[in-house]
Amino acid sequence: MKPALVLILAILLASILPLAESAPEKRSLDISSLTITFDKTDAIFTVNYDFDRLPKMYLLLFGSKNLEPKIRYVFANFDYDIKKIDQDQAILRVKNFSRFEKGYYLHDSHIKFGEGIKTIYIYTSDSTEPKKYSGMYIFNWDSVPGSESNKLLGFLKDDLGLDWVENARITKNEDGKIIHIFAEEKSAEIVLQDTKDSAVLITSDGQAYELLVKQVKEENEPPKIYLYSTLIYSTPNIYYRS
Repeated sequence: MKPALVLILAILLASILPLAESAPEKRSLDISSLTITFDKTDAIFTVNYDFDRLPKMYLLLFGSKNLEPKIRYVFANFDYDIKKIDQDQAILRVKNFSRFEKGYYLHDSHIKFGEGIKTIYIYTSDSTEPKKYSGMYIFNWDSVPGSESNKLLGFLKDDLGLDWVENARITKNEDGKIIHIFAEEKSAEIVLQDTKDSAVLITSDGQAYELLVKQVKEENEPPKIYLYSTLIYSTPNIYYRS
């Protein structure tokens, strides 16, 4: 084998190892969208993903079996069979995704994904157009601390897996641009950017999450600031007539 080819293969292997071996959760693969198509109580998941250039080259050379650890990580809470997997897309048949009750198929929300998904499209047999889910409302900035504190804590615990927030305290700094969440030795803060069109959530263990900000202006009142997650971390509630 020529030395130049050996070097190229070594670079490819080094770039893909986190995906293929010990750390499927590393973000060398981003799920850009998930399409859910109901089939009675089962569902078909069509998983579309984006790669960095070098991992995609690796898959072209060595096949797509190395994606399976990543797929298993993201959909660990679902009972499924892999029907197809390649460099651009995976198709899963998910068993018992919903239940049939009184003429409706029902799927309860909050089945967690292993990581966030940008956009979800849902097709049901009673509609020709999909329902689109992107982003997720978290809380009103002016109501935390206050009436929407539990919404924020629920997002941190249920969607981001920060179990320590269950008994956390919440405060806001004097200029109203930073929310502090803390309990014992753990903490997090949400920093509202000066432009007020985005915010950043930073935890004490070094994790960072970008949040979207939407401002709503009503007559004779200051704008209200609403925060949304850029990713969806669990399935939405779905029901449709059979």
